[in-house]
Amino acid sequence: MIAIALLGASFSMALRRLLAFRVNLIFDVVMSMIWLAVTLATVLVVYTATDTLAGWSLPEALILIGTFQVLSGLKQTFLDPNLSWFPERGIRQGKLDVMLLQPAPTLFLVSLSSCSPLSLVQSGLGLGVIVVGLARLGRPPEPAAVVSWLVMIMVGLVITWSLGMILAVLAFWAPKLQLDVFYGSAWQLARYPVDIYPGPLRAVLTYLFPMALIATAPTLVLVRGPDPALLLGGIAGAIIGAGLTTLCWRLGLRRYTGATS
Repeated sequence: MIAIALLGASFSMALRRLLAFRVNLIFDVVMSMIWLAVTLATVLVVYTATDTLAGWSLPEALILIGTFQVLSGLKQTFLDPNLSWFPERGIRQGKLDVMLLQPAPTLFLVSLSSCSPLSLVQSGLGLGVIVVGLARLGRPPEPAAVVSWLVMIMVGLVITWSLGMILAVLAFWAPKLQLDVFYGSAWQLARYPVDIYPGPLRAVLTYLFPMALIATAPTLVLVRGPDPALLLGGIAGAIIGAGLTTLCWRLGLRRYTGATS
């Protein structure tokens, strides 16, 4: 309950700061629309030469892009503002010391205490693309498929948080190591169907660095119906990811001795 209250208070303060600079708000909204338009244009060009791509039709690809956009907005709203500062300021500059003294879970403070509400615009645009994709698909999804999509979206968020946090926590062992650029590049691989990648890379993106669970899996259960195996596998992956993140965090804290570590 403390964590939820802190997250709500942080979001409220960030939203008030955002509304104080309306020109920046308008500019960022326009930029989000432009980036989405570029992505859609790229996909539409591909589908002018083919009806399917690795078994994915154009409406299904649009739904995948929309799902990725929804998750990107949530990631940039709640995760990126926190994880980007951790290796440099948290470990090397010792800002983690202050958080360790707070009456709240330190892992929450490090990974979820700040937010950027403006990025939710991307999620809203993503939902619009999903609606367009479903309309072009010609059949509304079943309620069970929508619920499954929501479950897999939560799975994708947990996996995203786990991967980002584990890479950030490596700074306990290698303080000069900065993997946020690598993570940002790898994240972009989830923008497209995992089926388009070669076999070895597809296996890595499914089991080792599970980008397949980010956008491809939610899209599959929405357009092709709930898959119990996929749902159970995704939930199990999210639980394992959260457990590994907690374990790595606790092991890292044992190495941390303060600003002079």
